[in-house]
Amino acid sequence: MTEKLSIRGKDVWVMVEPFIPHRANPDIIPTEYFKVSYHLDESADGKGEMFTDTNQQPKLFESPVAALEYANEKLMEIL
Repeated sequence: MTEKLSIRGKDVWVMVEPFIPHRANPDIIPTEYFKVSYHLDESADGKGEMFTDTNQQPKLFESPVAALEYANEKLMEIL
């Protein structure tokens, strides 16, 4: 899913995508997470700047709403 946000007068496109982790036991909950990235150009190829954790892995969220809220907060700091 792609959302267009306006932050400090700049348009930003935020992409939230499902992420299914590989686990030895597939019954562990949650079975699906979400990762979020952004780009500043509407015509970008969909490969935006990924939000990462301290290990430079995609930061994972339990819901798309949590991912969008995090992106909004971080983009306020970045832009």
